[in-house]
Amino acid sequence: MMRWKYPASWALAIASALVMAAPAQCEEFSPPPLAGNYVLVQSIPEVNMEAREFSQELFFPNQKIRLGYHGVMEEEGYDVFQGQEEFTLTFYPPFPIAMCRQERWGARCQNNNTYIPFEPIEQGMGVRTSTPLDDEMEDLAPVLKSRNSKTERKDIIRYGMTFFDKSGGYLMFAIDKDTLVNHTFQYNPDVPDDADASERLITTLQIFKRIPDDPKPPQNKSPARQRKQHK
Repeated sequence: MMRWKYPASWALAIASALVMAAPAQCEEFSPPPLAGNYVLVQSIPEVNMEAREFSQELFFPNQKIRLGYHGVMEEEGYDVFQGQEEFTLTFYPPFPIAMCRQERWGARCQNNNTYIPFEPIEQGMGVRTSTPLDDEMEDLAPVLKSRNSKTERKDIIRYGMTFFDKSGGYLMFAIDKDTLVNHTFQYNPDVPDDADASERLITTLQIFKRIPDDPKPPQNKSPARQRKQHK
């Protein structure tokens, strides 16, 4: 797994991100702790918005999401998802045009990839929980150190998420009840496309903080719709 070149700078960046985003004051919630509203407050390293392509597991700055819980899928009809927890992941607009360079969302883009409808995007998925692996704990270490956290492996919940269409998913870690960390990667623009994946991929941690308010956007119209109304 590829490591960042300047670990000290990452730790500082993570620390500043967590200071800027103080934990939201939330009510106590019932299991599973994953459910709720979140906003992306920091990516380490930052997302290169000018990149030619993005991994499907990458979120963009300030993205607001909701994880809605629907129970355990116990019936046989759930196929490979039987026994997993069922969630709906909702993405709230506005969306950056960079999303059009992600294979998963490209079909939603309109007008030659210059416009994404101002509507929430929902994806159903199955979720498995476990404890982090050794290399994952190494990746999470800067986050825990920056918080002076004494959290141990047994206290961190690993969420393996798979979309129902089996087109992909996310790997997230709950390091406390208000903080989720998305474990993903970016493509190194300085490495040729045909290079080995271990050289081309940059491990990226994306820190989400729980928010108490409903992340739904105001009922304003998209720029395209506003233009139509004024015609």
